[in-house]
Amino acid sequence: MSRPYIRMYKGIQIPWSASPSQKEEAYRAAGLVKTQGTIFMIPPEHNALIQAFEAPPRPRTRSSSGAVALCKHFERGGASSEHGKAHPFWPLPTGSNENKTRLAAETLNTMLKDLAWRNVMLLHPGVAVYEVRNSLGYGMRWTLELEENVSKSENSSISDSTSVSEKHQPDRADAEKAWTVKKILFRGFLEPIIGMDDELPQRTEGG
Repeated sequence: MSRPYIRMYKGIQIPWSASPSQKEEAYRAAGLVKTQGTIFMIPPEHNALIQAFEAPPRPRTRSSSGAVALCKHFERGGASSEHGKAHPFWPLPTGSNENKTRLAAETLNTMLKDLAWRNVMLLHPGVAVYEVRNSLGYGMRWTLELEENVSKSENSSISDSTSVSEKHQPDRADAEKAWTVKKILFRGFLEPIIGMDDELPQRTEGG
């Protein structure tokens, strides 16, 4: 797959290691990017992302998580569902809950066919986000609830009285740890990064 991974948003990427670990090599070979907070974990497969996107955000909710998020996000970028003003990229979510869910699913399918940016970042111990963007800079995020794969000896060294947030803040060592994804939740939609339009592929590849 030929995609401008390296050339997109170069200003927020950080260099790869001179002597990379196997985890970093596999992560890079999979076409993902490295920024502050990146962990070298291969993201979930598309079917798992779709399942989280299509799941209802709450019990008895008739719309998918993706549809609810699209309705909330649409007003950004100067769009207005009330006045029928179009967004430059995201479709207008109208009609029944079922129609909004269908429209959101089509939007996800379009996004997954044009992935120009993919990154897995640790927010804090046990929680990461998987961020994808298309060649225009628009994107989506999923929350990944993680569990570190540790040996019994390592686990016993952590005091039971210490909360997860007190153990440590995310650091470079986290990038190399072995993580298991326990739960995937759709987080929301993304606009292009403000002030970085000149670093988008369609603006750089012709220059």
